Amino acid sequence: MSGLQMRPGCECCDVDLPAGEVGAVVCSFECTFCSGCAEHLERACPNCGGALMPRPTRVGDALARHPASTQRVVSAGECPGPGYAGRASVGAGAGAGDAAGASPQRLRRLADRARSERTELDALLDEVLTGTLSTVVDGRPWVVPMLFARDGDRVLLHGSTGAGALRHVAAGAPAVFSVMVVDGLVVAHTTFDSSANYRSAVIHGVLTPLTGEDRETSLDRISERLVPGRTSEVRPMLPKEVAATLAMELPITDGQWVLKARSGGASAPDEETDAWSGVVPLRVVAGDPEPAPWSVEAATPVPASVTAFVERVGR
Repeated sequence: MSGLQMRPGCECCDVDLPAGEVGAVVCSFECTFCSGCAEHLERACPNCGGALMPRPTRVGDALARHPASTQRVVSAGECPGPGYAGRASVGAGAGAGDAAGASPQRLRRLADRARSERTELDALLDEVLTGTLSTVVDGRPWVVPMLFARDGDRVLLHGSTGAGALRHVAAGAPAVFSVMVVDGLVVAHTTFDSSANYRSAVIHGVLTPLTGEDRETSLDRISERLVPGRTSEVRPMLPKEVAATLAMELPITDGQWVLKARSGGASAPDEETDAWSGVVPLRVVAGDPEPAPWSVEAATPVPASVTAFVERVGR
């Protein structure tokens, strides 16, 4: 049985491309590049002109039986830069608030609603369950809602290793992650003056795939973030399940996030009116747990993790 050579590095920038990790793209002749350089090359192989597509990973027994190639191929042509453009500057020469060489993020409209306290950002990220990940793949916008967890100074995300677009993003493409909570509808004397009380955050950065033990523990952290205590009630993830799951981190870097919020009631009318004004508060509540048919048949009680979650979210 023959397979891909699984070449060890990018033919353009010579960055390492391990067989067991996402981040490599290949043409039909197995010319191999990192996803970042593929962007420089407009996703076309400079040798044959064919499309550059995500290379599947090879791990475990398959890698042991069919080892990756050790022969490095490096093009004689000039390379625009190692990996994705500007990626090398992260943590190596970039100043605080200058991740990937990016300019600090600022709120330009309604700047009075900006919040600068990192504790407020952490509180919002720890409250919401989902966010939206956005980037550009093959020159087109790519947006997907995702479950996530904050772990200190990073946001943890996960998805299937079979998701081609997600693999491109995890290979070092600049990304934006956003979250929002609507705390209430502000009903003013006119629809123009009506608004909403909300908290929103936008985080800019570069996604990095996690490997080894960090990938496994990060997947558990995401589960524990959603339903604390659940990982101790069920079996651990199997190696094949871990291998099929892509775990990524997005650093929370000073100067690369924006937090915006509005609170309070409607503005006082500047005209005569008898229209009602006020605020309709909104909040997320948990309903009664609904057991699966097999749990009903087995008379399995609602576990402590689920009960605690319902009590914490409230009614």
